[in-house]
Amino acid sequence: MANKKIIPPMPFDATAWLSNNAAMRLSFACKGLWLDMLCCMWVSIERGVMLKPIGGAYTVDELEALYGSGTKELIESLINAELLSVRNDGALYNADMVKMESIRVKRSEAGKKGGVTMGKRILAKVDALVETPPIEMPHTPSPTAETQHGAQADLFPDDLPENPPPLTDEQQRKIKKAKKYNYADYVTLTRDEYAKLCTEYGEEAAKAMIDILNNYKGSKGKKYKSDYLTIRGWVKDKYYENMNRYGQQTGTTAATDIGKPSAKRTFRDTL
Repeated sequence: MANKKIIPPMPFDATAWLSNNAAMRLSFACKGLWLDMLCCMWVSIERGVMLKPIGGAYTVDELEALYGSGTKELIESLINAELLSVRNDGALYNADMVKMESIRVKRSEAGKKGGVTMGKRILAKVDALVETPPIEMPHTPSPTAETQHGAQADLFPDDLPENPPPLTDEQQRKIKKAKKYNYADYVTLTRDEYAKLCTEYGEEAAKAMIDILNNYKGSKGKKYKSDYLTIRGWVKDKYYENMNRYGQQTGTTAATDIGKPSAKRTFRDTL
């Protein structure tokens, strides 16, 4: 069975609703219709717009058949109270909910594309760029932007959970500490890992070990979860084997020689 899309709870500002004088003058039947339409618009395939589950806008006649006689007059009252608006294609919608959903989508896209830093810059522009659909009001003049905002503002909060909080200083330090750098074409280490190798084996030896691993990975196409742990494992052993064999620090061992058994030799054997 296919997973159903999880729809988050609908936010609603009761204080803004109760302080809306135009809404408070509506009949109880009109308020009840509005509450039901809000729920339908929240779960609509286009959030904030009164659309059928299969797509397409409800006509007023279809809504009257759905809710009963007198629905046309109730819808007109909701339009006059500036709670409902009519789109160019005839679809009824709530401008505040449409705006909130547009902001949510833009913020989500900004977070995916730019991460936290770029997301902050884009989010600052989102609110200014968001526009509500053009309005056509039947039998009534189109409300101005100021009156519409005054009637519908703050019913739904713009501060959505999709907007990620900024990273703390501690989180930023951890990310920076875990960042890996290329110390050779095929070898990556964090700065702390490289410093540990230099401290334990000396800088020249650390570079030689990195060179051994780099030659091997480059020629064999090998990958390791941790180059640091690989160096502390067989690469370190191969480095000291080269020291015993050649009596000098070197990282130029042929990749074909790595892993092959060799006679144990000491510094005396080279004399």
